[in-house]
Amino acid sequence: MKITTTRRSDYGVRAVICIAARTPDRVKAAEIAEEMDIPLGFLHQVLQALQVGGVVDSRTGRNGGYRLVRSAEAISILNIIECLEGPLGIGECALRGGPCHWDDVCAMHEVWSACRSAFCEQLGAATLAQVVDLNRRLEQEEYPIPEITHRRPRE
Repeated sequence: MKITTTRRSDYGVRAVICIAARTPDRVKAAEIAEEMDIPLGFLHQVLQALQVGGVVDSRTGRNGGYRLVRSAEAISILNIIECLEGPLGIGECALRGGPCHWDDVCAMHEVWSACRSAFCEQLGAATLAQVVDLNRRLEQEEYPIPEITHRRPRE
């Protein structure tokens, strides 16, 4: 089983990290796309969803670009992801309608619901400011890479 972000959420979080790192300045979409390696056409869709969700605003023109609507401390990672994906509620059954003994509940209901709640709680507790700070520390090699990581070891 994989628990991972969609491409839309991945690009959205990357874009907001870039914007937050340059606060209070505005950042043009082309700069975000280049710096964060996001296809510009897809980025425009992501930024529009973040704008509708109240995370960023935009201004056109020479001094235009995107900026955060609120401070990075006031924006959770859950806020960002839900702007792009919709509410991360209970969702579908872990057994996908498998051997249920009750009308609406299966044997995995409580465990799966607790896992999803914990997942959302962690995303809600993590602020954009924390992620931007960690990103800065990683770029400056001030943060130790854990021994167990989700990436393949560098060769």
